[in-house]
Amino acid sequence: MDQDLLVASPPVTAVGTPDGTHRPRPVQTVVVTTVSCLVIAVALATLVGQAVRGNRTVGAQVSSSAMHDASVDDAFYQCIDTQAHSLVAPGRSVALSTDNLADVVTMIKGFGSWVRVADPAARAQVVLTLHNNVAGSGTCLGTQVVGTSVGPDGRTVVRIGTGAEVAGTGPPPAPPL
Repeated sequence: MDQDLLVASPPVTAVGTPDGTHRPRPVQTVVVTTVSCLVIAVALATLVGQAVRGNRTVGAQVSSSAMHDASVDDAFYQCIDTQAHSLVAPGRSVALSTDNLADVVTMIKGFGSWVRVADPAARAQVVLTLHNNVAGSGTCLGTQVVGTSVGPDGRTVVRIGTGAEVAGTGPPPAPPL
């Protein structure tokens, strides 16, 4: 009789887990948690480092010496712009002297936004050049804008830009990186 009461029961599974799934082992849980914490710590350290670096950069850019250098830089480019305006009448085509690439870049930064560059350069009515290391007044940190054109009589006319000056010598200070 006792044998008739034994019934086969289904296999026992953990409460709350579907059949066929495995519970993570305690070692796997510790490894995953440790790696996650390391990733979070590295990310936070990187964010803090970049914030400190950004703060230093902003501090350098708003320092009194950087502000002074920026004002000298602005004055220099305004000066050569004014001198170029004194040499080029509205509507006249211009060629930029290509003898010195650094001077070409300086001219483009100073007055490249409004001059009408001739194409080809041989058709230019005025050729603009920078003369550097010029002593005396009437210069932009020792630089003058010079315009060369052909007069009505066929002669070469060389004029020096006027209307502005920035005392001192040398190029404007380089901006901080």
